[in-house]
Amino acid sequence: MRFNLDLVYDVLADLSPVALFEHSTHLDLDRIELLENTSKPRAGSLFIAEAETLERIDIDAFDEGALLILGPDLPDADALPLPAVLVPDPSRTLQASALLARLLEFRMRLDSWSESLLEAMARDASLQEVMDVAATAFRNPLMVSDSALYYVLCAGHLPDDFHDELWTTAIETGVCPTELYFDLWMSSSENAFRCDRAYFVKSASRTGHSYLVRNLLHNGAYHGCFELVDANAAFTQSDLVLADHLGRLLVLILPRQIYPQLDKSSKNPIDELLAGNAVRGRVLAYELSKLGWSLDDPYYVCRFSGSAQSEHWEGPHRQTLRRIERRYPRARFLEAEDDAYLMVAREKDYPLDEIRERLEEPAADDELPVRFLAGFSSVFSDFHFLRTAAQQAGFALKHLENGSSSGRKLRTIARFYDDCWFDDLSDRLNLTGEARWLLDDRVVRLARIDAREDTRYVETVRAYLESGCSATHAAETLFIHRNTLSYRLKRIRALSGMDLEDPSAASADLLRILLSCRIVSQ
Repeated sequence: MRFNLDLVYDVLADLSPVALFEHSTHLDLDRIELLENTSKPRAGSLFIAEAETLERIDIDAFDEGALLILGPDLPDADALPLPAVLVPDPSRTLQASALLARLLEFRMRLDSWSESLLEAMARDASLQEVMDVAATAFRNPLMVSDSALYYVLCAGHLPDDFHDELWTTAIETGVCPTELYFDLWMSSSENAFRCDRAYFVKSASRTGHSYLVRNLLHNGAYHGCFELVDANAAFTQSDLVLADHLGRLLVLILPRQIYPQLDKSSKNPIDELLAGNAVRGRVLAYELSKLGWSLDDPYYVCRFSGSAQSEHWEGPHRQTLRRIERRYPRARFLEAEDDAYLMVAREKDYPLDEIRERLEEPAADDELPVRFLAGFSSVFSDFHFLRTAAQQAGFALKHLENGSSSGRKLRTIARFYDDCWFDDLSDRLNLTGEARWLLDDRVVRLARIDAREDTRYVETVRAYLESGCSATHAAETLFIHRNTLSYRLKRIRALSGMDLEDPSAASADLLRILLSCRIVSQ
């Protein structure tokens, strides 16, 4: 690994050095040499010199590199053109060559550590083994978390009597206490989960400990992080340098996906929800915040695919996704099985009623093939139920493929779950034609009258209830005048005792009545 001026400063801590530079992990060094008359400025070089040597060399000509100066009389810091570390030596017991040997030995140890890490990664050693090697360079223990903040791996020495609610709980249970440290992490940085450099989280008031965090980001995707706690020693700037180097090595191997614990695609909170796994509220809230969404935003899911005829004429399924993405840029799209896609959209961005109204408009008879098949879920107000919404959309699409639709527009055939709720209920209850035990006797009475006189009373009840007891919508569905509908409702009340316009007056169970109408109709 590259040397660094912060590492130089910390390894000479027993000599009480003085830092004349701004701490930065960017101050990398790749060469250490004694400063002599023949030396020339060079980027990445650390020049070691005794104070007397500086008097014989035009140090002002040096505009690249860094300095390590020792001696009884140290130069004025303002007169130095380069970042520098000063080592006081009033007794003249130190020699530049001795410091050079000491630093070279330390650099060899770091190179050996870095090579051991690379060797473990190259042979696809377990993540635990890799982190055990990594921990040897730190005085404090480290803990690795995945992107969903569920998976936990610990390495390094943790004192037996050490207890920290942000650490010990995680180690004992194997689950990161996200609720505990989420606020602390966010308060430490405006971009705590997007920072690509190691950073300190200062002492927490309730724990008394400080932490060092390094995110694992690849192509803008968050794959998790590793963190250290000051259980054994106070943090130094060199810890930042080592953490950044370790982070860079881990990020390099992320594309190989040899560590499923750090595989974003399998640990993304949205994917976890769709897979049926629990996701902590804080984790889900953060993931949604990256989209500008909140946890309680009303939303729905659409499952769609290109029709077989459309894909035959227009190319691969990927074209389907591109078309829909351009039309709904504020929605999120996910790939599903069977060459289908999921669209998660907020109600306030794309109101479901407006989509329904648009799709239910009569389509032009242009004799063009159907392009899309789409199933829509109900509207939900809690993203924890995302899997349920996706299942509803899937059922609606499956019901559509079986021949029933809510409408066709713009070469799209759609089905809404709210229109096939009873079909789902029938499937889940495993109802068959012999489901008379579920029927409301009043509906049966109306069905018999329909059979004798062709009065369409059951159809009227069903349309009225499915329209949310709206006379206007029910009349439109039945293609009759509102006065005709009003007359039928009065006849239904007289014949069966069901007052659909005032259900409480006749103790009408609207759900049972509607279910009975659906069963009778089948």
